[in-house]
Amino acid sequence: MDESRALQRAGQAGAASVVLLVAGVALCASAGVDDPSLSDAAIVDRVDDGVRQTAAGIGLVVLAAGIALLLWFTVGLRRVLDRLSGGDPLAHAIVPAAVLFGGLMITGVSLDVSSAVAALSDEFTPDPDTARVLGMAGAVVALTGLTGGAVLVAATTRIAQQARALPTWAVWVSYAVAVLCLTGFWSGGMASVAFALWLIGAAVALLRTARRPTSAPTATTSSP
Repeated sequence: MDESRALQRAGQAGAASVVLLVAGVALCASAGVDDPSLSDAAIVDRVDDGVRQTAAGIGLVVLAAGIALLLWFTVGLRRVLDRLSGGDPLAHAIVPAAVLFGGLMITGVSLDVSSAVAALSDEFTPDPDTARVLGMAGAVVALTGLTGGAVLVAATTRIAQQARALPTWAVWVSYAVAVLCLTGFWSGGMASVAFALWLIGAAVALLRTARRPTSAPTATTSSP
């Protein structure tokens, strides 16, 4: 497979990863406890609902698939950044940053839905306070994963800025997204939405790069 085809598929993987990540979080959220102010009865009904439990199980699989596609995308993105920068070591932070984001995200979501999954067993009786603690722990862990997103955005933007590959407004918007991701828990869902939109933009940019024809090397002739 030539490089252009590989980059195109990596870009498609990036766009698909955003869809799967959003879908996975939405499915799992139906069985999680993201609001500790819910009444005990409401929490027990939520974590002991068979439909919600099934949705959470499917959501974890969808989320894992989305993270796998995100890693595929970042590998392609790193290849483009290597080309832009001429081998800047900063590009090597891209894939580990995505691993950090994906690992903490799926860990946090798993904590959030753990009460609902455990309730599938007749040996476990849902406890509202336990569900509250696990739900809040899951939210904190998942949102802390946006630290990896901040590194991914900042490193990509810095290399693109040095290569003059982005307009000035896009550079500063990207840095604003990185700062927002660092605020994580305190920004609520705004950081997650901003990072998802940035990923879509990066995937589109990667697809455009893949479709751009590569210039043929100039032949040199030696003088007799």
